[in-house]
Amino acid sequence: MKQKIFYCKSWFRAKNKPIDIWPENKAQKKHIAGESYTALIGSDVKPSCFVEVMKNKGWVGVSFLDQELREYLLYNFRLLDDGRLFLSMAVHREFAENGGEGAGILNVSSGTTYIFNEDGNTIVREEQFNPYKLEESQTMVDISGNYEKFPEFGKYDLLIRKER
Repeated sequence: MKQKIFYCKSWFRAKNKPIDIWPENKAQKKHIAGESYTALIGSDVKPSCFVEVMKNKGWVGVSFLDQELREYLLYNFRLLDDGRLFLSMAVHREFAENGGEGAGILNVSSGTTYIFNEDGNTIVREEQFNPYKLEESQTMVDISGNYEKFPEFGKYDLLIRKER
């Protein structure tokens, strides 16, 4: 991995900061034991993304952050019985300024969620929030690129690829 990695217990989404920064060896012990930890990519205060490794809960999450540390792209991988990961959900969000009182507070203006099944059946949910509108459709997609090997400790390059 070319980028610097920092480790912590988790990322506090409401305050956009890590909870309990850990030394690498503590995170590595958690990885080996199959326990939860978070890897911050690039910085401990302004990461480009973070990887939530929760082998004990059967999933790995990847969240990509913009300059304001908002999650604009999320990938959830489900741990399969054979030890591989399957990209089961992807979410893309767009943000807009909120006018009026509290102006400057940035909110999600729209989002698209993709829920992938291993047979290729995919649900697409497109949401707009002002005014609220939800459209849902189903399609078949090639999911051959949705599988990844469970990462070795410190090797998250395959998981943090944006283009899938």
